[in-house]
Amino acid sequence: RLSIYKIGEVVTYYTVKTAILRMGWMNDAFPLHFIAAVCAGAVTTTLTSPVDVVKTRYVNSSPGEFKSPIQCAGVLARECGFKIFYKGCVPSFFRNTGWNLIMLMSYEQLQKIVSKKLKNYKLKF
Repeated sequence: RLSIYKIGEVVTYYTVKTAILRMGWMNDAFPLHFIAAVCAGAVTTTLTSPVDVVKTRYVNSSPGEFKSPIQCAGVLARECGFKIFYKGCVPSFFRNTGWNLIMLMSYEQLQKIVSKKLKNYKLKF
């Protein structure tokens, strides 16, 4: 789950940010970072929600009810339809997006501060 989450988060954030910068729609500033972080939150929620639902259903099932998580996913899809995999995705979206806003926007600001400091720093050998 974490691998799916991180790949979706980082790839989406930088893809959206780079695409908007290339199109010239926005400058590399707070509003751009905000939009890219929200997009990353939406994608990570879409990718991880099915994994979360299956994991929760599998862990909370009675012993022997499911042979494996894959079988659990199949049973859920047959009995409840594919909508079941996105049950609870709204709270998950807000949690993921909140995290992305704090983490990615803080990272961007720290990156700017450090790059300014390093420009003035001369290495002496």
